This record gives sequence, C-alpha cells and structure tokens, in this order.
Amino acid sequence: MRKVADCRMFPSESNCSLTITGAEEEVVKAAAEHAVSVHGHEDTPELRTQLRAMLADESPAGRYGTVMIATLTGSIDELQRATREWADNRDVAGFLADEILVSEDGTTVVTPVFFASKDEYLKLAEDPQQDAWWSTRMAPHLSDVKWIDGTWQEAVAHRPSRAAQPA
Repeated sequence: MRKVADCRMFPSESNCSLTITGAEEEVVKAAAEHAVSVHGHEDTPELRTQLRAMLADESPAGRYGTVMIATLTGSIDELQRATREWADNRDVAGFLADEILVSEDGTTVVTPVFFASKDEYLKLAEDPQQDAWWSTRMAPHLSDVKWIDGTWQEAVAHRPSRAAQPA
C-alpha cells in the first residue's frame, strides 16, 4: 500500500501544505529532505523514525466527510474563490481536502469534502462562524443544496500493468 506524508496534518509556523505520496521508503526519504530544507530539522535516524510513524495509508477509506450536490446559480469563479479563501484563512482541525466538480450541463455542482474524523467534521458543522461564512460566501451561488454525510469506504486506484511500466 502506498503511503502519505501530509504537512497539513501537523501544523507549523509556515502552514506548509505539502503532501508526499509513494512507496514507504520513498516517502520517508522525501519527507526527511523536506523537513530539513523547509522546516529546519536535522536529518537524524530519530527524525526518520518519527516521520515513518506519522505516515498514513493512501486512501480516503475511513475518513469522514460530506458530498454536496447543488445547482450553480452564480459564478463558478466566485464559488472557487470562496472555497480557496476558506481553505487559506480558516484553521479547521481535521480538514483534509475538497474538490469542485461542475457537470457537463454547466449547472450541477458536486463537492466531496474530506475530514480526518467525524468529530472534527461535526465540530465544523456546528460552528456559527462556518454558518455565517456559508451563508454569505457560498449560498449566494447555489440552490437546491443537498448534503450527504458519511464515512468514505475503500478507494480503488488505477495500477498500470507490468507491460506499461518501464524496465
């Protein structure tokens, strides 16, 4: 199973957002190089042991989140701008990622949002500041909004055949 080192899961003064994904040894090596060059750590066996302990499996399985399905009634550019501002300016515990899909019809919007845990997601859902942000920044661009909350199950990814891999 591929591994992930994600700086977003470990708050730092630089608010680093780098994610490194690959085979375990590759990720540990790259994460150590990043920790030294960006975060000022010393590359020691202890650092590599700590990094290895923090790796996660590459899969959304087991994470909690939501899928929003809505009709776009405003500007997709403003919707995307609001989403980026939210991710850049709010320090939301457990938030991992969200994506915006605009369907071929140009009006249906689907947004999956991933959190590290259900508790962290529910904390955000109950936050009055989040409700105010949603009401002023997102809702003006959407109608017929439907939310589907739940736990992400098994993720299946494409794996190139051996014939397609370089020798």
